[in-house]
Amino acid sequence: MKTHIHESVRDEKGFTLVELAIVMVIIGLLIGGILKGQEMIANAQVSATVAQIKGVTAATNTFQDMFDALPGDITNPGTRLTNCAAAPCNAVGNGNSQIGGVPGTVAGENLSFWAQLNAADLLTGVDGSNTAAWGRALPSAKAGGGLTVGFTATGALTTSLAAAARGGHYIMLQGVPGTIASPALSGSEAARMDRKMDDGAPGTGSVIGSGDATCGTATTYTENADQVACAISARL
Repeated sequence: MKTHIHESVRDEKGFTLVELAIVMVIIGLLIGGILKGQEMIANAQVSATVAQIKGVTAATNTFQDMFDALPGDITNPGTRLTNCAAAPCNAVGNGNSQIGGVPGTVAGENLSFWAQLNAADLLTGVDGSNTAAWGRALPSAKAGGGLTVGFTATGALTTSLAAAARGGHYIMLQGVPGTIASPALSGSEAARMDRKMDDGAPGTGSVIGSGDATCGTATTYTENADQVACAISARL
């Protein structure tokens, strides 16, 4: 009888401190692995978006070599491009060597720009339609939001953190189609993209940051905040 009681008490014992420590270590490793995996995914999305923007620049240069005109600005797209019989692809540009519309807007030449690159087999990710939405007439970005294009003569980029950006063509990564400089990135994501393509400063160089104080200043992105507060514009 005594032996039976002794064995019963022994069977009801809990985990030892060593066993609990092992469990806690395993849980810590799992959490660390998940966080590291999320960081790797975020970095991959930023790198993929940088590649997208560089790909658009390369496609634009190739189009210009092929047709002696900028996509969107070409004066006879319906006769020179295959599968370009419907809007916005067949929209006639004015041939002034500028992609009409300021960066961030989606109408006219800066909308047909994407359809004509697609018709020339130089760009994927758009369907050639007239619907100004990410994944339709406009390409979505891997890091969030999507891409628009346009021209500014004075370098004025709405809500830009730059005192005065250079004039020219820009690809804008934004959150809402047609809403100029609407945020799509955190300060950390914007900073990483800027460093990969330019000097890492929002207000200088060929990559310009847009946003309010949550995004950063003219010299520094706010990298320790998680808020989606930034858009960026990269010279085309």
